Amino acid sequence: MLNLARPALMGIAAPLSARFAVRSFTSSVVVSKKKVVDPTLPVPPKGPPSAYTLFFKSYVLNPSNQTRNEQGKLNMRELATSAGSAWNSLPTTEKDEFEKEAKDARKSYESLYRQFWESTTSETRNEIEKQTGKKVKPPGGKKAYSKTIADRVGNPGKPLTPYFAFAKEIRDGDKVAIPNDLQGTEKLLFISKETGKLWKELTDDAKKTYKDSYTTAKAKWDEWKVTQKDL
Repeated sequence: MLNLARPALMGIAAPLSARFAVRSFTSSVVVSKKKVVDPTLPVPPKGPPSAYTLFFKSYVLNPSNQTRNEQGKLNMRELATSAGSAWNSLPTTEKDEFEKEAKDARKSYESLYRQFWESTTSETRNEIEKQTGKKVKPPGGKKAYSKTIADRVGNPGKPLTPYFAFAKEIRDGDKVAIPNDLQGTEKLLFISKETGKLWKELTDDAKKTYKDSYTTAKAKWDEWKVTQKDL
């Protein structure tokens, strides 16, 4: 059934979102070999449907829209095309209803996903990734999630390694003379190269100062980190 749908989805009659809607709708009837996953592992919430996916499902389930092939099976190729046309001509007020339903579904998903994330450890999430082959992403994305961690009470901040702490001092202090004709990637590579030279020129005692600071800061970070279940 899925094979019948693919040619239609490459045509111009159905919107691009039809590709995902058809696969979502037909996935339940496609028999595939799945990986064996430990049933005791928590299952991440399934992603929310788009407005078009919601429309497509309701469209296909309407008997008056169903067309069948000679074998009596749903003709997903024609359904994808006709559903795309129906969606494009759907009044804005009716589209808004599907958009609202999709928006509500996303809010519910985000709440459930955050609960899942906060109730699991990094070791558990790593095991889920290992067994399913799917990335378990932090809620809201890595950048947004990193900011929530930085804003938590008592967070001492994850320390920079000795070299990167030194490199930050060099960068912030404008201690590398950069040729005016260097821009973009070339400029960054030049700074990195010169910083590496300066690090090598440091005495062992000078490097030890950075290493000792890192050891102290990392101990504080590790002590705080164990109090955060989701880290």
